[in-house]
Amino acid sequence: MSVDPNYYQDLFEELRHLHNRLRWLGDQVHVKAGQTSAKRSLLMSLHREGPTPVPDLARERLVSRQIVQTQINLLIKDGLVTSKTNPRHKRSNHIVLTHKGKALVECMLQREADLLRQADIPVSDSDIRETIDRLRRIRSHLEKHRLPI
Repeated sequence: MSVDPNYYQDLFEELRHLHNRLRWLGDQVHVKAGQTSAKRSLLMSLHREGPTPVPDLARERLVSRQIVQTQINLLIKDGLVTSKTNPRHKRSNHIVLTHKGKALVECMLQREADLLRQADIPVSDSDIRETIDRLRRIRSHLEKHRLPI
């Protein structure tokens, strides 16, 4: 399939700008709860995926284990996550949401949904679903196929 190379650049740019805007909005809406976009991302992964070791969380984000561990330590200190024995690996514990963490995630999801509803974004629900599907297909393809870098 041949696509104008400028479209790829436009895709990169729009996704980068959207990512930055959503990260900024997330920081603004969750500042009172003391949550940054980095901590929010980890909480949401644990909410979605369940108990997960730090190396898996790092791999998903394409960052070092140490970077993720720093954020996890802050979440542990805040009582939002805890570390539990991983039956598959003696040294890499599962990180698990606490009851406090689950309640915070539910509150964060509600705040974000309310904010986006108030934004009155001029696209339909089906447009958003189609966009999600297309972006998921692009990401999945890039994850499965090794690119010559």
